Amino acid sequence: MELVSRRNIAVLLLCRGVSFTIFSLILSFPAITFSRIRDISADIYSARVVGAKNVQNSLRKLLNASRVSSLKYRYFDVLRAIVFSYPLLYGKDSLIAKIVSFIICPPAYYSLRLSILEHLDRGLIQRIVFYTSALRFIRRAMGEEGDSSSPLEILKSSKEIRALLVRALLVSAAGGVTGGLGVIYFKHVLGATPIILGFLSSVSSLTVLVSMFFSGWLSDNYGRKRAFVLGTLLAAIPPLLFFLADNWVILIPGFIISAVGSSFISPSYQYIIRVCTRRANRSTSIAIISTASNIVAMIVPPLAAFTIMYLGGIRLVRYSFFIGFILISASALYIAKSLKIPEYREKSRKRTSVFEPFRDLVKVYRISKERKLHYWLFFVTLGPMATTVVGPFWSLYAYEVCETPGELIGLLPTAQSLTYILLLIPISKLSDKIGRKKVYLSLRPFFWLSFLTLVLAGTFRSEYSYLAPFLSWAFYGIYATSSPSMAASLIESFPKEYVSRWTSLRNILYYIVAIFAGYLGGVLWSIDPRLPFTVAFISDTVRTLLLFKVPETHISVQEEASEKPPRHIVIYELPGAGLGTVAKLLRNRLRLQVIDDGSEELLREAMRRDEPSLIEGEAGLKLAKERNDALVVLLVAPRYNRALKVMKKKREPLFVVYKELEDEDKKVSKTVKKYFNADLEHLPPFDIAINTQKIPLEVAEKIIEVAYTESRKKKSMKESKS
Repeated sequence: MELVSRRNIAVLLLCRGVSFTIFSLILSFPAITFSRIRDISADIYSARVVGAKNVQNSLRKLLNASRVSSLKYRYFDVLRAIVFSYPLLYGKDSLIAKIVSFIICPPAYYSLRLSILEHLDRGLIQRIVFYTSALRFIRRAMGEEGDSSSPLEILKSSKEIRALLVRALLVSAAGGVTGGLGVIYFKHVLGATPIILGFLSSVSSLTVLVSMFFSGWLSDNYGRKRAFVLGTLLAAIPPLLFFLADNWVILIPGFIISAVGSSFISPSYQYIIRVCTRRANRSTSIAIISTASNIVAMIVPPLAAFTIMYLGGIRLVRYSFFIGFILISASALYIAKSLKIPEYREKSRKRTSVFEPFRDLVKVYRISKERKLHYWLFFVTLGPMATTVVGPFWSLYAYEVCETPGELIGLLPTAQSLTYILLLIPISKLSDKIGRKKVYLSLRPFFWLSFLTLVLAGTFRSEYSYLAPFLSWAFYGIYATSSPSMAASLIESFPKEYVSRWTSLRNILYYIVAIFAGYLGGVLWSIDPRLPFTVAFISDTVRTLLLFKVPETHISVQEEASEKPPRHIVIYELPGAGLGTVAKLLRNRLRLQVIDDGSEELLREAMRRDEPSLIEGEAGLKLAKERNDALVVLLVAPRYNRALKVMKKKREPLFVVYKELEDEDKKVSKTVKKYFNADLEHLPPFDIAINTQKIPLEVAEKIIEVAYTESRKKKSMKESKS
């Protein structure tokens, strides 16, 4: 391939300057002033005469100018990649064809890069090498990747999701290195009784409650990323304290610090998911992270539990905590370096006061009430009675009541993760398709089964009771697949600038009750280990009723069909509603060809000629389903009135005719349900129903006017005759 001349480089850079101006206008991001762009374009144009040195200087100016753009390089990378492809294809075809050729044949870009090395200095060459990655941005800008919801495409297109994925893997590994034996270590090695474990849970809830009053507000005002990184760093401290602990007293500061960290992580994470994902694939994005972390949770705990029990027993859990400290610290450092998110704040921020967080929470509550979201708040408030009350006792119940061996305790997370992984992404995609609410309501019973399985195993003991926890964990894994749907619903229900405070408000209400629920769980365990799980089952069954009041946030909007004027009239009726009379009148007035239900050949012939027709019966419904150029009319009348007409015509008893019409109405209802998924059994008592999407409003007005005036005329004529 011939080397590109200086003249061609100057021309391509001139095109670049013009394109840069157009992009700035279209995207409405005036990162540099238009006068500045004009000056740069003039410099580039002069380079055609002066030479390659000015070409380099002008190129530097554009690079430096675009660097300060708030677009984060994205659209400018697209522009650079397209413009740098121009010389390669220069003189071969139109500009559009050249751009398309570049997108289809990206390897040609490398040849271009080699051809312009002699005209550019080393620094610019390094930047050009970087621009080769812009191909995926071009495809995204062209809409090739924008609608994809496959896990691979989501990971390719979002650095933020990849960063969150790596963090989730490290944190999941940190939680799994204890092999699920952490609570057992606290009780049997550090001496924490069940009541102390419940007390620690209450202390943790109280700490979260206090910090939640400020964590959401701080993350909204001083940066969600900072709050997220800080929370992750704080989460690394408790494993270190547990590693150093000689008795249960050291658990208190560990639980407190862990609670503070989680109070910073939770609202920030909700916000990050909100701004880094799109509504169309949000649930799937959450599912990708959850699936990957659960793969780790499926592998690490059984290996860790087996290693711990093989090398020396429960006491070796202590060293697992140190490994967890290292992994969580690494995840915090990685997030601090890799995660980049846009920060949305309210445009006008007054000087803050001590009471500002409380005012914000009151404002969030008012918004929730306006949006009918306060049912979520009631649901969350009852949550601790279903979760916190049993929180510390899951693995302890399996170990002490069901007598599951320590080596098998590590396999319990595997049973949960296996079902979770197999079902999570399909269910999350289903959630993105049919809605969040249907998914999390349908899977709720599996949560109840996880409680009942343990209670029944502890009540009716047998030699196989040690296997019951595996079934319980598996049920919980199925239920947990609804968590991305519920999380997406909670995130989507609020404006993005209030997401953190919305999360904080829910958590505040949750932890107010959790303070008492944690200690209550310890007391109930001391009475009977089955009691916490029984209370959890009853509480969650009751609070699930509130979910039926929660609004659906994911509404699938179908693309509107292209509007066409109606060519055919399709008339369907409930038997005896007057189809024959109406069809005859329309045929005479509009000169339409009438096609009845049995004339399929005539119908196909009419469709081939595409002449206006009046089509009766099921054939017309089938046509209306397949095409959008038919005016569909349904004639209805009360069954009793129709029966009277048929009775006079056939001279049969009324009850016989009524029964015949009832059977025929059921057939009609099945037919309509088959083609339109509509229920004719419960028609509202409307005299006229008009689809204003298809019938213009002025036409609807005329229909109503004619129906009203003509009906009054007919009635007055009857009265005058009588």
